[in-house]
Amino acid sequence: MLLAIDIDNKFSNFAVFDGANMICDFQIGSGKNKSKDELRLAIKLLSEDKAIDLNDIEDIIISSVVPELLVSYQEISRKITKKDPIIISPGVKTGINIKCENPRDVGTDRIIRAVGAVNSYTGDIIIISAASITTIDFINSNKEFLGGLIMPGIDLFEKSLHHESARLPKVAISKRNNALGKNTKDSIKNGIYWAYKNSIIGSVNEIIDEIKIDLKDLKIITTGPFGSFIDSEIYDINYIPSLGFFGLQRVYQLNI
Repeated sequence: MLLAIDIDNKFSNFAVFDGANMICDFQIGSGKNKSKDELRLAIKLLSEDKAIDLNDIEDIIISSVVPELLVSYQEISRKITKKDPIIISPGVKTGINIKCENPRDVGTDRIIRAVGAVNSYTGDIIIISAASITTIDFINSNKEFLGGLIMPGIDLFEKSLHHESARLPKVAISKRNNALGKNTKDSIKNGIYWAYKNSIIGSVNEIIDEIKIDLKDLKIITTGPFGSFIDSEIYDINYIPSLGFFGLQRVYQLNI
């Protein structure tokens, strides 16, 4: 079995694959102060909760945007499999061509999502990763990653309002149906939701206009914890919560 690890700024995400089938997933916080022993114990306990024996893990592949945690997870991986994990890094085959000024600057989280998308769809693709750090990336029909946008996530919208005001309360983030709120909390919730959603759809519109994309050849995908918040009356948007994991599994296949 394969253990795929996707380490982002807020969470370390794990998925176990048996061949091409993802059989379970779980996550732990990406706290930089956790020791290797704490991390390994958390992985062991969460795996057991999913009826996974770590002794059955044959290979591990890792994507990380947190350098401080990558070394720890490399050492943990060696203890689990007795060999080095595959790390998403320059020189690893991905099946996509990164056409940016400096390909090394593109986050590995964005790369694995692009790999997961092009492995499932043909044509032009826009990927919206709706997380604390939200990215919107474009991959053309030639599997070329042409760049994207990086913006605050919806939870950062909420935090900024709460922390930068004297009296505005903290609110739960949720999908909203109405624009007008009848009380302060609903007004905040509505403002956060519609500002975030409209900024994303507006950015998608700009990409389509800039690249002159033919909509009949375009696939728009959302992923991430807030991916289900993004919908449109104009575009057909597909929510794939495990897109990054499928990208990691595909990169693993390309490099064994």
